[in-house]
Amino acid sequence: MAGFKGQRITFEWDGEEIPGVREKGISAAGEAVNVTSDENGSWQTLLDEAGEDAVTISISGVTKSDVLRAAWFSRDRTAEVTLTYPNGAVIEGTFFMASYNETGPYNDATTFEAELHSNGEVTYTPAAG
Repeated sequence: MAGFKGQRITFEWDGEEIPGVREKGISAAGEAVNVTSDENGSWQTLLDEAGEDAVTISISGVTKSDVLRAAWFSRDRTAEVTLTYPNGAVIEGTFFMASYNETGPYNDATTFEAELHSNGEVTYTPAAG
């Protein structure tokens, strides 16, 4: 089997740990608020803070758990998510499962990919030390 890209993490969906998950990427974005006026001499002026923040997390893995599949098909696609990295850093928040793809069985497990979009505030706790 080909190797998986991404960092191995501890992943919890709605309080249930799903083994075999890797984080493939995180995208954090903030939508700027334009406050340009005639006094700006036609130069764009943006507020120092974003009007809307968003986090998108891509995960993949090989797992025997059917929690994500069940959530997708029951349309229960929003849940509390916790990602814990090997160094102890943690990302937590409510996320919407925007996509879920299975790519086939492997040794009685399923290979999958999913994309999660933040649905509310997301917190990041850096690793201690």
